[in-house]
Amino acid sequence: MPDRLPVYSMPIAALSGSRLKIPLIGQPVHAGFPSPADDFIEEMIDLNEVLIQNPTATFLWRVVGDCMIDVKIFPGDVVVVDRSLSPKHRSIVLAIIDGDPTLKRLNRRGGVMVLHNENAKLPAFTIADGMEISIWGVVTATIRDLKK
Repeated sequence: MPDRLPVYSMPIAALSGSRLKIPLIGQPVHAGFPSPADDFIEEMIDLNEVLIQNPTATFLWRVVGDCMIDVKIFPGDVVVVDRSLSPKHRSIVLAIIDGDPTLKRLNRRGGVMVLHNENAKLPAFTIADGMEISIWGVVTATIRDLKK
């Protein structure tokens, strides 16, 4: 059964026109070896340019449930979903199944679309007769807050 998202987890539209530039450090980071990063700023990166291709068709959804943990999408993460992209074989998509949003891996087999969980501990996702399914958008990025 798909995870049901609470009301507060409905999509949030990406803001168009706003900019947030963050410095990209030009030196690779090695875990455990300190380095003064300010001496190595390579450029300023606008996160909107990196994460959002089409602002009017891009939304953020907070993840609940664990059906995608094998592809490193965890509960509490925020996924960036672009409605303007056409899903391809192996895309991670936000699907609406019987009115409930859920994340799944899209596979195409012989012209047939099949949706899969990405959690080996869960049973295979099966599409039953009469289910209403639509692909709402394609997941393009995941944002994780490591402070939690």
